[in-house]
Amino acid sequence: MRRLTPASLTMIMFGVVGLLVAAYIGKSLLAVEEKPPAPPMRNVPMAIADIEPGTVITENHLGQGPFPVDRLARDTLMVNRVVVGRVAKELIKAAQPIHANQLYKPGELPPLEVAEGMRAVSIDIGDGDGIVDGLIKPGQFVDVLFTYVGVSGTLERFQGGVTMRLFEGVRLIAINRNMSQGRPDRLSNRVTLELTEQQANIIVLAEDRGALTLTFNPNGRGHGGLSPLNEDRVTLFEILGLKPPETPPEPFVTESYRGSSHATLRFNEHGRRIETYTPPDRDQFVLPSQPGKTASPSNPSTSPSNRYDDAPPADADRVVPGPQDVPAAPRAPTASRAAPTQK
Repeated sequence: MRRLTPASLTMIMFGVVGLLVAAYIGKSLLAVEEKPPAPPMRNVPMAIADIEPGTVITENHLGQGPFPVDRLARDTLMVNRVVVGRVAKELIKAAQPIHANQLYKPGELPPLEVAEGMRAVSIDIGDGDGIVDGLIKPGQFVDVLFTYVGVSGTLERFQGGVTMRLFEGVRLIAINRNMSQGRPDRLSNRVTLELTEQQANIIVLAEDRGALTLTFNPNGRGHGGLSPLNEDRVTLFEILGLKPPETPPEPFVTESYRGSSHATLRFNEHGRRIETYTPPDRDQFVLPSQPGKTASPSNPSTSPSNRYDDAPPADADRVVPGPQDVPAAPRAPTASRAAPTQK
């Protein structure tokens, strides 16, 4: 048996070490790192953009996004139907799950916050044009304009219709129960304003008698009363450059008595009798023979010009001619006085 020399042993040892190094390098190159398994995910409702407090959440505010199941809190809302229609209580960040404590309870709205001595009043405005096309938002200040057109028969009295500024600089609380800026409705909108008690009384009547419009007021809160200035009012006649019709002169009134009968007759400026007469700027009048009883001027049978205490005189319906209608009577010829003769 051949005996190994020290040099041979050294060479063998280096060879073994080289094989071990090569095997380690080869294993490192061929090894694949094993990643831990991904946690299960679930799609949940998320805000597409940040939602401000006081916003009524709609489907347009929401989307669906994946979120790890093991990180979902117990009060996380899982479906859109339990979110839509509720009001945000605090700021809701985008792309984050929505929690129940971030919203008011279903059907609950934020508490109204008004200044001391003020009132919150809701009114109908109409389409989006009445609220600056939805560009104004709660918390800002607006002017309230009132437009009265009138009914048939009153257009001349109001010169075709009138628009005036009712209030200046009142705070807008909400639009369509939404305390943040939102999209107005096409047909009708309802706004809530912060008003004084006097303004609240005025606007309730104005809403019933005409149309209301809001305009943005960058100057902030106003004086808190009814706008009294004439330049805050404009009529249709003024816009069109028309002159209001002149008020007709009051008729000439006579009273005639015949026995126990009594009649009141009215004549125009031409001396013609007026069969029916409506007092200017009055909707009703009191019958002379029955104090406290009213009658409509549109009914000739109860008009003061045709109303008598007793039977009318026989010539009550006869047209009384005026002075210009009566021909002048010819003068009788006067006898010429003979000149005295001188003897």
